Amino acid sequence: MKLTKRFLAALLALSAAITVTGCSGSGGDDSYENKVKVPSTDAIAKIPEGAENTLQYLGISDLNPTSNAKEKSVEMTLFNDKGGKVEYIETNNSDLSSKLSSLILANTPPDMISYGIGIMVYPCNIIKGLFQPVDDIVDFNSDIWSDMKAIADQFTIAGKHYVAPSSFGDTVPLMFYDKKVIATEGLTDPYELYLDGEWDWNTCTDIMTEYVSNATGDEERYGVWGWFPEPIFSSTGTTIIKYDEKNDEFVNNSKDPNLERAANYLYNLEKDGLINPEGWLGNPKSTFEHNTLFCSLGRWAAVTNNAPETGDDWMCVPIPKDPNSDTYYRALDITVPTNTLWIAGSTKKEAMKCWLECCKIANTNEEYKKANKEKFFKNAPNWSEEMYQMAFEEVFSDKFSLIFDPGTGISSVLSDDSAAQNDERKAINQYMYLATTKYDYSTNAQYTWSQIREKYSSTIDSELKKFNKSYKEFLKNNK
Repeated sequence: MKLTKRFLAALLALSAAITVTGCSGSGGDDSYENKVKVPSTDAIAKIPEGAENTLQYLGISDLNPTSNAKEKSVEMTLFNDKGGKVEYIETNNSDLSSKLSSLILANTPPDMISYGIGIMVYPCNIIKGLFQPVDDIVDFNSDIWSDMKAIADQFTIAGKHYVAPSSFGDTVPLMFYDKKVIATEGLTDPYELYLDGEWDWNTCTDIMTEYVSNATGDEERYGVWGWFPEPIFSSTGTTIIKYDEKNDEFVNNSKDPNLERAANYLYNLEKDGLINPEGWLGNPKSTFEHNTLFCSLGRWAAVTNNAPETGDDWMCVPIPKDPNSDTYYRALDITVPTNTLWIAGSTKKEAMKCWLECCKIANTNEEYKKANKEKFFKNAPNWSEEMYQMAFEEVFSDKFSLIFDPGTGISSVLSDDSAAQNDERKAINQYMYLATTKYDYSTNAQYTWSQIREKYSSTIDSELKKFNKSYKEFLKNNK
């Protein structure tokens, strides 16, 4: 059984050829290529002569080549070849949402903006009318878009789609580790556990505990550092705020027992000293140097200057599975620049359609995927094929069920970090996922889930009451 899984994993690694920001299947009969027809660039309709061909893009960085990023992206090359241009309207992250609102109110709306948590896209700013649906320019049953239909369906309101995702982001959390440390300490390799279907909260804790207990003298060791608490909650398939389909409203789900189990698991990791309390370490190498077994960050943290060096033997695995579940869950991340939204008031239908198709095919076409992989290994030659396959293919396969937390876009109080009033400067929805690994500064006592839930539940309820009222009005006016 184990040898067969390892052999299949090796075959997958050798055949992996996907884009750096793209999504793909897990290989074999379930592979992305066998499930969807992969269209060529010929499938992109050229912008008709006489149609408006220049899209205004509001963002924090230019989609065009710049002095800092001189290489033209694949999607921009395709768009230019089809007769399109992008004009950049510069802003910063803190002013992005207000800048968009002011331009719309002044009847001078730009055409597009990238999907991002900072602008609380779904559902808050959709029902505020900042964006328009893409159903007139995107056919999610077509060869180009059918593979993303299930994702796009998660961003529908009143039966209309507001997001046409072309790729997934690179912030999907991975547990990076040093295989040499695993071998030296006599620990079970997490990758082997994953292949055998045994990588879960319990086995992860066992490995971290053994590593920490092997410390000698005054040496301080830790099990994990990084973006770990929220993904553990996600692994239960449950979120603090959820959409209630039966009543067509958004509800407070903080009393769900799955959330309490995740919170208690994290509470115990913190209590037992397994979570490294350091501030920003930023990458696997720095994390390992701080005597920490796992670095839990997106793959972006192990590339360019932070990639493994000659002689390093790193690997990564997904966030461990909830032992009470037969399913691997992970949070859906589409916060990438090319996942652009069509802003309300924009009339450049042909150009917007073309741009979205260029973005999608740039992340689908086999030629581009192969070129991106080759470019990646030139810049990070010490990544192994197994590590690449895990980070760029496996976690995007159908083996993982994706969940989306609407709490990232309900209201300023619940969803906007800039409005946060707690010690961590995190919006309430995000802070609650971290809270049982934190302490009350006045008493130095670790927070329990019961304390956190009691502290914030009434605020969540009141914010959802206001939001649902606006949501119902939007539905009424957009039948």
